[in-house]
Amino acid sequence: MASRHKVAGLGEALWDIYQDQKYPGGGPLNFSVHAALMGHESYLFSRIGDDSLGQEIIEQLNRRQVNTTFVQTDIFRQTATVKIELSKDGTPNYICSEMSAFDDIRIDSAWEEFAPQLEGIYFGLLGQRTEVSRSAVQEFLKSSKNAIKVFNVNLRKWDNYHQQTIEASLQLSDIAIMNRIECQVFKQGLNRNESDRDFLRYLLDTYQLKLIALTLGDQGCWLFSGDREELDPGYFITPIDTSGAGDAFAAGLLVKYLEGASLTDIADFANRVAAFVAQRHGAVPFWSAADLDNLAITAL
Repeated sequence: MASRHKVAGLGEALWDIYQDQKYPGGGPLNFSVHAALMGHESYLFSRIGDDSLGQEIIEQLNRRQVNTTFVQTDIFRQTATVKIELSKDGTPNYICSEMSAFDDIRIDSAWEEFAPQLEGIYFGLLGQRTEVSRSAVQEFLKSSKNAIKVFNVNLRKWDNYHQQTIEASLQLSDIAIMNRIECQVFKQGLNRNESDRDFLRYLLDTYQLKLIALTLGDQGCWLFSGDREELDPGYFITPIDTSGAGDAFAAGLLVKYLEGASLTDIADFANRVAAFVAQRHGAVPFWSAADLDNLAITAL
């Protein structure tokens, strides 16, 4: 790697609670961990409770070389949790706690001063589910004038609030990522009936995005940038838990983009990281470059 890039996850930090185990989670947290494992200078901008779960998150992030300087502590609200049930194919069903610490994210002077130093930021919808946090997230994105902003359109339902948040987020973004289900919900919400390809190109043009990605699960991904596109078949694996695989994909995509990689190399690396994560429990398993190399050899 030629140089280390300053990147950050922005939004929710929480615990994924399974029947017999818990793991650090939340899309921005997952992203920041995987970016650190890729060797980059990784930060998390979030808010946790002044409780044992919050302290454990900090400890886990420190172990994974994520800078936690900008993680706020809330004395009134608790650290968020998500109860997860897995289907037979490893697909998770989520139930997130309400009125949690990340719902009260506030942009402060330390955040504003550091924002222009960032080269990449990853954020989604969950961290903007309240007016307070949405305002803070979007103001921080506006302050991060030098960063490539990656928006994960992790859309589960459609209403006026989600539509307004998505449209505002896309206007502030350089890259967007969604899966096939999210793409369908998005199209239906906008009453658009064209093919996925035409819809993605519509979003690319309308919001002047540099890149848009459609993740296809076990069929890889489809990337669009300008007049170019890349359909990558991904890796054949048996998934155990796909929680966080999309965030790992996003980390791979963004860091390769910042490194100036080709669409082919961006798609391959992002798919490879996501495939490795889907074969482990929890969203942020430790991995090494050797692990990814072995997967590339055995899972093609």
